[in-house]
Amino acid sequence: MHTIVKVARSRLAYQNVLVCSRISKLSSQSVESETGGEDGPDPLAAKDEEIAALQAKLTDQDKLLSDMKNKYLRALADGENVRNRSKKEIEDSKIFSIQSFAKDLLPVSDVLEKALESVPEEERGSNQTLANLHEGVSLTYSQLHQVFKRHNLVKITPLDEEFDPVYHEAMFQVPDPSKTPGTVMNVVQSGYVLHSRSIRPAKVGVVKET
Repeated sequence: MHTIVKVARSRLAYQNVLVCSRISKLSSQSVESETGGEDGPDPLAAKDEEIAALQAKLTDQDKLLSDMKNKYLRALADGENVRNRSKKEIEDSKIFSIQSFAKDLLPVSDVLEKALESVPEEERGSNQTLANLHEGVSLTYSQLHQVFKRHNLVKITPLDEEFDPVYHEAMFQVPDPSKTPGTVMNVVQSGYVLHSRSIRPAKVGVVKET
C-alpha cells in the first residue's frame, strides 16, 4: 500500500512539474507576443485558454493527490487499530486460557473449605485421627490456593465492603440501621477473580435502606 501511494505521488508530482513548466512557457510566449507588435491573428486568447486548462488540470491533480494522502492515512490508522486489537486478543487468550479449568477447580476449594469448617477445634483436640485428617485437608487447601495465587486467581470475601455488581451477586437484603445501605453484611459464598476479571461473583447479603 505504501509503495503504491509513493509511486502514484511521484507520478502526480512529475505531471505537476510538466504542467507548471508548460504554463511558464506559455506565459513567456504571451509576453513576447505582446511586446512583438506583429500584425495578424492574436495568439494570446488561445494561449490564455491553454493556460487556464493546464491550471485546472493542475488543481485536479493536487486534489487527487490530497485524496490519496487522506485515504493512505486512514488505511494506516485502520491497520494500526487492527494490529492493536489482534495483539490485545492474543494477550487475553494467553491470560485467560486457564479460565475454564480454574472455574472447574473452585468447587474443589469450596468442598475443602467446608470440610475444614465442619470439624470443631475441641473435637480435634480429643481425637488424634481426626486432627491428623484435618491437618491433611488444611495442607491440601493451602497448596491449592498457592497454585491459584501463582496464576493470579484470587479469592474475594467482601464482608463490610460496598456492593459491586461486577464482583458480587446479591442473594438477599436485610435492614440494618447501624450500617450504610448497600454494604455487604454477609458472605454466603466467596468469589474469585482471575487477572481482575470476575469468574465467579461472591454471593452476598446486602444492607437495604430502611
